[in-house]
Amino acid sequence: IGIVSHIHHGKTVLTDNLAAAAGMIAGDLVGDRMLTWIDDQERERLMTIYGATVTMPHVYEDKKYLINLLDTPGHVDFGADVTQAMRAVDGGVVVVCAVEGIMPQTETVLKQALKEGVKPILFINKVDRAIKELQLTPEQLLQRLTKIVVDVNKFIQRRIDPTMKGQWIVSVEDGSIAFGSALKKWAISVPSMKRFGVTFKEIIDKCAADEDAELATKSPMNVVVMDMVVKHLPSPIEAQKYRMKKLWTGDVDSEMGKQLTGCDVNGHLAGVITKVVYDQHAGMICTARLFSGSLQQGSEIYLTGLKHGVKVQQVTTFIANKRMPIQKAIGGNIVGIVGLTEAVVGDTICEPGF
Repeated sequence: IGIVSHIHHGKTVLTDNLAAAAGMIAGDLVGDRMLTWIDDQERERLMTIYGATVTMPHVYEDKKYLINLLDTPGHVDFGADVTQAMRAVDGGVVVVCAVEGIMPQTETVLKQALKEGVKPILFINKVDRAIKELQLTPEQLLQRLTKIVVDVNKFIQRRIDPTMKGQWIVSVEDGSIAFGSALKKWAISVPSMKRFGVTFKEIIDKCAADEDAELATKSPMNVVVMDMVVKHLPSPIEAQKYRMKKLWTGDVDSEMGKQLTGCDVNGHLAGVITKVVYDQHAGMICTARLFSGSLQQGSEIYLTGLKHGVKVQQVTTFIANKRMPIQKAIGGNIVGIVGLTEAVVGDTICEPGF
């Protein structure tokens, strides 16, 4: 999944929350750690520039899920990184500020997501600011939130693939929309209100009384958002059935096409490089989305851009700029690859001779 929004609407703090729930950072560091700010420039300029990947687990209805999360830039100057990330993900959490509403870059990144066949859900952030700073009445707050939802859905309907008309509308009722405060660590959705017994009035009253810590305990943001992700965003097995027509120019009815649309982990290797960064210890690190087959340390792979084979030195998962070596990665995952010294963004990786 990708986290997308206008600059300073809270993507990285949201990512911190989710990482804290997975035990990757301490809960009291949320909003200070900024896990996916991997470069000094990002901390100096207080904004995401490069984007980073975090692989994390989540349990939903007693089932275990592995989620590859990409935090993406919100500044217009780094739109290319958003496009690259959208090639790698199947669903997106669109973050909108409750105070500022939909901004130009919100529309730009949502347009990029829809163009790449990335299904959206909506998180309206900074509701605490709307309550405390704007001092809205419950009726005024509801009107403001409703307008954001209506505007997002209007935009989706205008930009969505005609074959998906009516299918990707975000809805308060079905739980594909959540409201909350990433910084204060609380959120609500219709399913979570039923699960945790928290009412909209209670949210307003406790937030206005600076009792955000109690709200974070009763209705934790990370649980609300991650449950929404698992329930409403597609797995690679679901998404590749319709996304391959956008991502691949080959015949989807061919043997290879069926392996790609089915995310066949036993099929031929196929993936795309979405990011290349330099590490002073390991050299060039490539981030790649695998669509079919599998990849392991020591594998010989073929880079279509270079038109020759390369040996994979290491395969990893990510916790932002930290890599965790793994023996094998299968189709549907986003992984790090060490050893592709000449690779560039956009290169396709496959098996030699195929």
